[in-house]
Order: sequence, then structure tokens, then C-alpha cells
Amino acid sequence: MYQIRVETRGAVRVLTICNERIRNAFSGSMAEDLLAAFDAAEADSSVRVVVVTGAGDVAFSSGHDLNELASGQHAQSAVGEAPFVRPLTMQKPVIAAVNGHCWAAGFMLALSCDLRVASENAVFGSPGARLGILPEGGQLYRLPQLIPPARALALMLTADPMDAREAARCDLVSRLVPRGQALPAALELAETIAQRSPAVVRAVKVGLNLGLWEGCEKAAQYEAQTALTLHRGPDAREGIAAFLEKRAPRFSDAP
Repeated sequence: MYQIRVETRGAVRVLTICNERIRNAFSGSMAEDLLAAFDAAEADSSVRVVVVTGAGDVAFSSGHDLNELASGQHAQSAVGEAPFVRPLTMQKPVIAAVNGHCWAAGFMLALSCDLRVASENAVFGSPGARLGILPEGGQLYRLPQLIPPARALALMLTADPMDAREAARCDLVSRLVPRGQALPAALELAETIAQRSPAVVRAVKVGLNLGLWEGCEKAAQYEAQTALTLHRGPDAREGIAAFLEKRAPRFSDAP
């Protein structure tokens, strides 16, 4: 049975792409369900970080079910590529735990996440040129932001895969771990982030993306305005008090 499995572990929401029979490809309503799960996590004030992964240790996701693409079913989807780029527009950080094959729409999804933790058997691929399909989901602009533009171009033009070690050398992934350890490592990272100020975490993500998409001037304006607000806010009071009292801070979940 294919599905998007949703679990909550403390302040971390875990979304698992489950369709192991065809390397966790997106079949049926899975894309729509993933978008709904992202939206629900963003709206839930108790969730501070989201982790997305694939079931098993063979694949993160191989992308869309090619049988559905061939039949035209995917073209009828009302959500299009929105589920795979949704992490970009979320204020909460999203971490991809890449546990094997990460291709096509699965690759789009991993690129859209804020951080990527990968197992040593991870393989990244943009097969559009081999299939006669344009690399979508932000690959044309997002991939050159994450790795050297010439390497991004070669990846898309040749449609040849990139292994986990090269992805780590290119800083496409922030941490490389043994097979089977991508999810535990991503959860460890997520739990660390979840202990930090939610207001600051949100502001860092928004400000960084603003700089990437709209330039340094916009980011500088946002930084100046937001810093003033946060310096006067409850998280700053709690963080400073906790530091002086030598205890862990107790930040509020409120936005």
C-alpha cells in the first residue's frame, strides 16, 4: 500500500514516502497527500522541524510513477509540482533524510529542503534529458545555488547520477552517514534545531531565502527590521535569562 506516513516525535514531524515496491515513487494521491502533510506541519504550532524520508534503506524517492506519467494520469494532477517545492515556502525548516535513490521528483523534493543528510548509498539524479522532460521543481535555479553551476549543468545535461560522496564534496549534503543511518542522523539534527528559538529559526530561513531570491539589499532590510523585533521579543528575554541562570532555555511554540 502506497502512502505518506505521518509521525510526530516531540517537536519534530516525520513524513515518510512509502511505496517500496517501486523505490518510493509517487503513485495515486501521494503527491497531494505530501502537500497536505507539509501544510499541516506548517500550521501546527507544536511542530518546530520537519523531516522527510523514504521507507526502507534503498530509496528516498525515484520520483513520479513512470507508468502514470506514460498514461497521462500525472498531467491531470491539480497540484502539479507544488508538493515537491513546498519546503521552500515553509517558515519551518525541512530536512531531507536521503536513504538511497533520489531521482526526478524525489530530487526536486530533496533540493527544496533546507538541509540534506544522506546515507553512503544515496544516489542523486536529474534524468529529464534522458526522458525528454525538462528538469522542473526549481532545478534550473535551485541546483546552481547549492553546487557549482558547471557541475549542476553537467548533471542536468548528461542525466548521469551523482553518488553520495561527490554530493558531500559539493556540499549538496551537509552530513554523510552509513547506510541505514540517514533518518537517525536527520532526527538528531532536527532535535537540536527544535531546541533553539522558533522565532529566530524562522527568521533565519526567511532571511536567507530572501537573499538568495531577491538579493542582498532585500535581505539586509529584512534583517534590520526583524532583529529589532526579535531583540524585544520573549525568546530573547528567555534566552538571555537562561544563559545567565546556566539552564536550558524554554522557548514558546507561539509564532
